[in-house]
Amino acid sequence: MIWAKLSEKEKDMSAVEKLQRLREQMEKRGLAAYIVPTEDFHNSEYVGDYFKAREYLSGFTGSAGTLLVCRENAALWTDGRYFLQAEEQLAGSSVDLMKSGQPGVPTIAEYLAEHLKTGDRIGFDGRTVTRAFVEELRGKTKEKQIVFCSKEDLTDLVWTDRPALSAEPVWELGIEYAGFSREEKLDKVRQKMQEEKADVLLMTALDEIAWLLNLRGNDVCNTPVFLAYMLLTQQDALLCVQEKILSRQIRDQLDAAGVSVQPYDKIEELVSGLQTGQRVWADGRRVNYRLLEAIPAGAEQIDKPSPVGLMKAV
Repeated sequence: MIWAKLSEKEKDMSAVEKLQRLREQMEKRGLAAYIVPTEDFHNSEYVGDYFKAREYLSGFTGSAGTLLVCRENAALWTDGRYFLQAEEQLAGSSVDLMKSGQPGVPTIAEYLAEHLKTGDRIGFDGRTVTRAFVEELRGKTKEKQIVFCSKEDLTDLVWTDRPALSAEPVWELGIEYAGFSREEKLDKVRQKMQEEKADVLLMTALDEIAWLLNLRGNDVCNTPVFLAYMLLTQQDALLCVQEKILSRQIRDQLDAAGVSVQPYDKIEELVSGLQTGQRVWADGRRVNYRLLEAIPAGAEQIDKPSPVGLMKAV
């Protein structure tokens, strides 16, 4: 599906050429390595076409894998489901296959610790990795005083005909299927926040936001979710989405439930604007690294699973 959207020139471009383009951008920034995960900004298992950067650069189409591009070489880690597929698709790409979990195969962190020099810089889009991933890298490479650069998506500079972010219209899931209205669900979540003494709940998991608001979408193939973030307090509910996905009727329904709509890309600004002393409930397993880093130093993070996870499992 992606290839139909590419120019003729890019259709014919090999993985070797794409990786060379990426290395040119790395060199401009003094990066010794650049990491391209599979995940989107929401740590989703499956992602929309816009987020298939690892697939675009390497040619490997499996649903799990991480690409590491260094100055002279590149490697891709994936699990046993994809060893045969990856061997075939990476042939001629200059990307080495790293069979995760096999004897003698290092993790990405171990590989970097072995190959990097003291003071090297590693780049990645901090919206596509978790803090746990970064801390593992930091722990394995601490003796080399590595610098982490998480603010740029270099693939965007290479993939000149990249598909746009999906922005499919959302629709209402009737209460006969949802069981509770969005107002009732918001009340239940706020009760859990009170019990945890949390001032703010930061939500990034697409399935949880869809469940909480009784809305469904089509931004990920075969998964009825839409791209969104939420910030919830006892008084306010801020929904960050691409506004064009909301009909006037749904917008009015959200207004009536006390849900205020904000631009999708405003979430980092909203998080960085939280107040000193606030307790921010943000699940470190789901919320991306860059958003966690945006929480002000004077605020306290409550690193626990979102209360919505258990609620929607009932």
